[in-house]
Amino acid sequence: MGERDTGGGMAARGTGIPASRCACGTVTAPPAPHCPECGGPMALDTLPAVGEILSYTILHSPPAGFAAPLPIALVELAGGVKFLCHGHGEQVGRYRIGRQVAIEEVDGIYYFSTMTLRERIALFWRRRGEMEEKMGSILRSVFRRPRRP
Repeated sequence: MGERDTGGGMAARGTGIPASRCACGTVTAPPAPHCPECGGPMALDTLPAVGEILSYTILHSPPAGFAAPLPIALVELAGGVKFLCHGHGEQVGRYRIGRQVAIEEVDGIYYFSTMTLRERIALFWRRRGEMEEKMGSILRSVFRRPRRP
């Protein structure tokens, strides 16, 4: 899926979230064999490992096997895909609805963490570059078309 293992079963931050995409346009994460909308086959895809917190809660008495406090958030990924993941207890005071977060996988569990200023700036410039590339492509196609008399 394009993820790098950095040791200890942790995927490198920003490498992507495994997902699946249907011909009807539906995207799901984690991957599914069949589309939940039309029932068609799904193709494997990868989504950027960044998103925005839509909602979160903090469990101060989590289930056995988890340390307190245990933040859990609903994070919206690219394309509107919603992804449920765990947070890091030491960052509890930094979580806010609308906050940009990075997502990483550790031993099959997805964790979100707040992004540093440096990471947010890098994400902004990367998105700006993608936007400029798309706009440049649109403008080139407009000026290449023959004009109608």
